Amino acid sequence: MSGGVKNTVLEYRKKTGVEPPKELTELVKEINKIKAKITNALKEGPKTIPEIAKEIGMKESLTAWYVLTFVKYDLLEPESQTDEGYYRYKVKG
Repeated sequence: MSGGVKNTVLEYRKKTGVEPPKELTELVKEINKIKAKITNALKEGPKTIPEIAKEIGMKESLTAWYVLTFVKYDLLEPESQTDEGYYRYKVKG
């Protein structure tokens, strides 16, 4: 997951010719940590957002935001739907 930070830093450097702000580097690191927690939680199989949130210790609303963002960028995908209407998500691929 740390490759994401390095790639983002390299892209920023290429486009701007300067070192990215420390805040940007820290933000990318935090996003990569959350991505790792979510993908690790899904290694055992597809889970709903409430199940993922409980497992990683994050609020459901914030977990939903990250899961749906990762769906948008093709990292995760919905696999099935529960009787209660929740989708189960899995790592894409």
